[in-house]
Amino acid sequence: MPQRAKTERLEARITSRQKRLLSDAADLFGETVTQFVLRAAEERANMILRDDDLFRLTEKDRVALINALSSPSRPNKALRRGFRLYKEKFG
Repeated sequence: MPQRAKTERLEARITSRQKRLLSDAADLFGETVTQFVLRAAEERANMILRDDDLFRLTEKDRVALINALSSPSRPNKALRRGFRLYKEKFG
């Protein structure tokens, strides 16, 4: 697959300690600091966006969740029995 032209630029001011940290880590991966930072930032950004997609609720889902949490159903016979057995065993 052909590489896309890199036309955008990203700059950051960092401390000497941060530069050493990034440089040391990049060296371990056999990458330049730029390659290391871009790969790490892209991985983190993808993870955050995936998590957001997983946990985003529609308004209808939000209302249903709030209603379910606001008015929980009564415990059924099996749950009451399980709770009683738990209390007997563990106090």
